[in-house]
Amino acid sequence: MYTPWTRDARVRADVINIAPDVSGWLTELNAHNTSQVSKGQVLFTVDKARYQVAYDQAVAQEAQAKVAWQRAQNIADRRARLQTAVSKEDIDNSRLDAASALATYQETQAETQSALIDLQRTTYLSPDDGKITNLDVSKGDYVNKGVTKLALTVKGSYYLTGYFEETKLPEIHIGDSVDIWMMAGTRHLTGHVTSIDAGISNTNITAGNQMLPDVEAGYSWIRLAQRIPVNIKIDNIPADMNISSGMSASVRVVNADDKARTSGMHSILADIGAVLD
Repeated sequence: MYTPWTRDARVRADVINIAPDVSGWLTELNAHNTSQVSKGQVLFTVDKARYQVAYDQAVAQEAQAKVAWQRAQNIADRRARLQTAVSKEDIDNSRLDAASALATYQETQAETQSALIDLQRTTYLSPDDGKITNLDVSKGDYVNKGVTKLALTVKGSYYLTGYFEETKLPEIHIGDSVDIWMMAGTRHLTGHVTSIDAGISNTNITAGNQMLPDVEAGYSWIRLAQRIPVNIKIDNIPADMNISSGMSASVRVVNADDKARTSGMHSILADIGAVLD
């Protein structure tokens, strides 16, 4: 009567979608489906030799542009000192040439930095501890920049989202204890409420003419309570228990009032037992 509960709860976790930041042939793959990885571990390498060549070319072009700028600057300085022997037009042109050469040099510096970033990102390191999921690539495949090829479920990030009827929300508070029963097995877990979502989608309203809301003319005579997501932190997951994001569970929120009632009932039962003895 007093305890909010639902059989519609799902296990969730922090999942990082992993995609290469450069395109090319996958030359090294150290990740395997369901394998555990550590933060900083090399997961894969993409065509490092090709990007090394591109970086070396950028460095050479930067050096060449630097020499051209220094030469143009020397000419401009020399003509500026010979004002009586050189026309003002030549002096101005030499200054413009030096400025143009400097801009070209700065552009090649940026290109070198960009090539270095690409080279560094040919090797992808695991961003966190966790387990590889949904691996969709093999060594030798050509991969494209930004296209997700695997996911990483972050270690220790599992939590539950229970979908409670809105009529039960007044009895749910942040920090309340939660009893958890996973559908996979009969083991009992505990947790606590960490947050209540701020909203859900309104399926009764769509954008109509002039972006005004197009509200349905009719509504159900029987109003069904909307279900609001309540997020639950699992206190402890046994080491021998397999848990995956998406699993189903039943949850029961035990708030302070319930605890007081339960404690009072236990006290009454104890008193009755003492009298009977």
